[in-house]
Amino acid sequence: MTRPLYNLEIKAFHCSVELWLNDIIVFSHFEEKGSIWVDWPINQYILEKGIQSYEIRIIPYKNQTALTENVEVEFGIHAIEAITENERLEIVEKKAINIENKTKLPIYIHKGAFFAETPYVLEGWKNSVDLSKEVEKNIYKELIEWNLKLLEIYKTSDLVQYNKIYKERESEFDKSNYILSEPNTMDVFHSKFKDLIAVPNDLYKLVFFANSKLVSLQLPYELPGFTYKPKVENKESLGISLIIYFHRKEKGFPLEVIR
Repeated sequence: MTRPLYNLEIKAFHCSVELWLNDIIVFSHFEEKGSIWVDWPINQYILEKGIQSYEIRIIPYKNQTALTENVEVEFGIHAIEAITENERLEIVEKKAINIENKTKLPIYIHKGAFFAETPYVLEGWKNSVDLSKEVEKNIYKELIEWNLKLLEIYKTSDLVQYNKIYKERESEFDKSNYILSEPNTMDVFHSKFKDLIAVPNDLYKLVFFANSKLVSLQLPYELPGFTYKPKVENKESLGISLIIYFHRKEKGFPLEVIR
């Protein structure tokens, strides 16, 4: 393959799941339904060719303290050719994860690694600051400021600031997925965004990823980022959840969006 697109494939029954790649949570499913089956693209979290580590965290439903006997999870990794999309290569064979003594486990973590052969190289967070050495309350405060700044951008449909903030993230996403970058338009906003409000700050917790080179805020049972709700909730209202990871390029620099 000349331009591989890598996907995590998971099929899970009677449990919640989180998919992690290179110490970053890339997908989660906490809805209490019978099953889920997804192929999840991961190229943007692969910075360059080489060994990539993964984890599948198998978690009980919210009202349970341990896994149940009927929990089943299948996992695999495959790549498809971006140019033709008709060539498929199995990287990690899809098969059931063997979980012993399920009913005694509050969580089960399945780990592994694979080699990714990518033609691109991304800077990403490779040389970013180790945020674990900073004062957490200061990082939290900075992220809350980002939360309000992004809310204002979406409420006012500020395309100039939107492009400025997401420029690096979108550039690396396009490069890793072999996409020709195009300018954003006002279509990224919805007329109902003007009525959005932030959820209370105390609902968020501070979370670190990628050996503490990435940081974000996270609500319970959600992916990291910010959630905005409509001022008045009804069947016509619209809220949004932004999946966002920040990094600090150099000591003393402000946090910036990178994913």
